[in-house]
Amino acid sequence: MSISVIPNLRSNTLPSSQVQEYSSQSQETVEIKIEVIDEKSPYLQDVIRLGDANKKTLGFFPRKAFVEKAQKGNIFVAIDSQAECIGYILYGYSKRHNRHRLVHLCVDSSQRGKRVARQLVDYLKEKTKESSGIGLHCREDFNLEKMWSRLNFVAKHEKQGKNKEGKLLTYWWFDHGHTNLFSNAPNQKLESRLCVVIDTQIFTEIYADKETDFEESKSLWADWLATELELCITDEIFNTITLLKNQTERKKKRRFAQDRFTCLSGDKNLDLIIDSVNSLLSKKASEVNEFEQRNLARAITSKSQVFVTLHPQLLELSSEIYEQFRVSIIRPNVLITHLDEFRRKLDYQPVRLAGTTGLEKIPVQKGTENVLSQYFQCEELGETKIEFQQQLLRFLAKSDKFDCWLVQQGKGELLALVVYDKQKQHELEIPMLRVGNHPLSGTLARHLIFQSILGSAREQRQFTRITDLYLTETVMTAIQENSSFRRVKNGWLKINLASVETASELSQHLITLGSTFGEDYQVCLQFADGLKAENIITDVQASVDFERLLFPAKILDAEIPTFIIPIQPRWASDLFDQNLANQTLLGAKTELAFNCEAVYYRFANNSIRLQPPCRILWYVSGTQKEGKGKGFYGVKSVRACAYVDEVSVGKPKELYQRFQRLGVYNLSDIERVNQNKFGHIMAIRFSDIELFENPVSSEKVQEFSPNKLTFQWPEKISTECFVKVYNLGIHSSNRS
Repeated sequence: MSISVIPNLRSNTLPSSQVQEYSSQSQETVEIKIEVIDEKSPYLQDVIRLGDANKKTLGFFPRKAFVEKAQKGNIFVAIDSQAECIGYILYGYSKRHNRHRLVHLCVDSSQRGKRVARQLVDYLKEKTKESSGIGLHCREDFNLEKMWSRLNFVAKHEKQGKNKEGKLLTYWWFDHGHTNLFSNAPNQKLESRLCVVIDTQIFTEIYADKETDFEESKSLWADWLATELELCITDEIFNTITLLKNQTERKKKRRFAQDRFTCLSGDKNLDLIIDSVNSLLSKKASEVNEFEQRNLARAITSKSQVFVTLHPQLLELSSEIYEQFRVSIIRPNVLITHLDEFRRKLDYQPVRLAGTTGLEKIPVQKGTENVLSQYFQCEELGETKIEFQQQLLRFLAKSDKFDCWLVQQGKGELLALVVYDKQKQHELEIPMLRVGNHPLSGTLARHLIFQSILGSAREQRQFTRITDLYLTETVMTAIQENSSFRRVKNGWLKINLASVETASELSQHLITLGSTFGEDYQVCLQFADGLKAENIITDVQASVDFERLLFPAKILDAEIPTFIIPIQPRWASDLFDQNLANQTLLGAKTELAFNCEAVYYRFANNSIRLQPPCRILWYVSGTQKEGKGKGFYGVKSVRACAYVDEVSVGKPKELYQRFQRLGVYNLSDIERVNQNKFGHIMAIRFSDIELFENPVSSEKVQEFSPNKLTFQWPEKISTECFVKVYNLGIHSSNRS
């Protein structure tokens, strides 16, 4: 029987004809049955014959050792449809290191190119998934780098072999991805810096000796970026390094990668992502080598959201890649030029939750304190486990005074913990606000804070205060970015007036509050003075700034432009209207719950006067293209209020790339928006969205407006009309 052997441990020579078989990707998959054998199995003799026949490459392995491995269940075979053994794997286990060692991988030469080796290795991965991983040594001169890379092993280091020729052995490792003491190090960097994965070309150019060469790539290496940017690589970089022929250069370059970059690991879905990346690139006829494809796939499965590249095909497909994988593709110069904007973009990304299922907010149950401490104890700031548990127990014991909530995904992944203290009639206090360590923690923190403010105002409380003593950097950043919070003696305080008043009335309202409640509330007097400024009514930006500082308050006599903008039910339900979304069979989309900010695309004509800063009322139309609006009730009405932050006009793809983090649209959706004669459409970025409790019908809006409204495009309305619609919409009979 002619055998083709893949060596892994011993120092022998593999014929060049056999090397060629494993340096090309398989085109066919043969169906096999994989069976674990013991010492009584008839297939053991086949395994021994295969091993003996190929001992020049596998190395000498005693018959007794085969029997012992079979007794332990450490041999499994590949059996074809004729019940013939066509290959086997023999492996061992180190209890001390909790890792497995691949000793033999042997496949019949007649089965070359049929993915038998992959099926055997995949079975080994599944069988050993509780350990830390699988390791093996392979002779460097066997030239099997591509094969091991395709099997998702990573070249870690080299050592001198014991073979007569003194050939080097490369150690290859497959990691099962279990957490350990060092697992959170890259995550902690992700919390404090913008972490980006670089492609293999940029890594090579940064490594190059001459400082004058490759300026764009080396610009990422500038000293001033050290505190802003964390340059990351994936394990695939080490696999490309193994292709270098010079041992000294390999060692030097591997050390450079290990010492100067953060290496991010992916998850267990790597094979699926690799196939998806390959499929996308094949459809677009893009020429991207397999190492770079795997590098991108590893970046997608890591906790980074940015892949920096100079590859023209990847840059050309940036929109399609983001749409499918939610990873931004960008070149170095663009990243550096727009670094601040990009950090903000990645810190708040509701669209990244689109693939999340089973997200829900549930009350905390007694008896879960120990489990919750594993997720939310702030050990880095000195909080002890006992301290966390005792505090949470105190909140749970007084359920009449405290509301304790968890945000979780599915049945097991806990994302956030928030506690509300409602003992004060004038103030909602948040004594505990924790988010887990995950890439979207910033998004979740902003959402929880915004919803807390809205809830406080709806309950006719004038303040929201965050008093958690152990606020992580993520939560602190979210608080500070909401400029309406003020640092006070006891925590962070936000004024949230559920009022529609003139500037003078609001000023007096604040004076009363500041005089009534004491030292921490003196910020009310400062805001009251600001509202007395002569130009506060005519200065639109100043008026909007004050409304947001006191959100959801509205200044009755401010000259803030207000527009009614029509939107189809489908997009309203996706972007901001959970009540509409719940009318569908699938209910609200997961990402909807996190939309404090969003973007809407529409026809660019008839919208010339729409410019920020301004208010908008969202009018949900009664018709929907392609019949998708049928079945909605409560339409043909104004259902929400928001502020416009930006209005941009441009090509659909340009706008999509700029605002893709904020929408639930696909590029194909945006390309279907009616374009003007220049091929342009309009993007409206809006935030601080208040969903009306009482939608206001088009007939009622017409009664309030002195001018006939068409509800076909953005239309400016009077302040009087806005106030009447807004007051009716928020169901505010108790408001000022």
